[in-house]
Amino acid sequence: MKKIVLLLTVITLIISCNSKPDKNNTVLKNETISYCEKVAIQEGMSESKKELVKKYCSCSSEKMIGEFTYAEMMQMKNPTPELKSRLEKLVEPCLKDLTNNLDEIDKKKK
Repeated sequence: MKKIVLLLTVITLIISCNSKPDKNNTVLKNETISYCEKVAIQEGMSESKKELVKKYCSCSSEKMIGEFTYAEMMQMKNPTPELKSRLEKLVEPCLKDLTNNLDEIDKKKK
């Protein structure tokens, strides 16, 4: 009986790790955005650039959640080449928006 319960637990864990999170999961979205901001916002960065980074983090998190499985999201700190390629293609519009807006800020400074 214990072996059956253990087997069912393992199967449930495998299935849940290979499933995609709900796009409307606000807890996961907020955690993903928070981590992105923590990594991307640098000390001494202007408020306008911080706002652009926050916008990027929100955009990229929105695109990631529901696209990647839980297991894949856990690999994001050290992604495989295939996972990295998928991620880059997915967030490309967010990154373009960020770089264009950062360029505009830099032009205004000159």
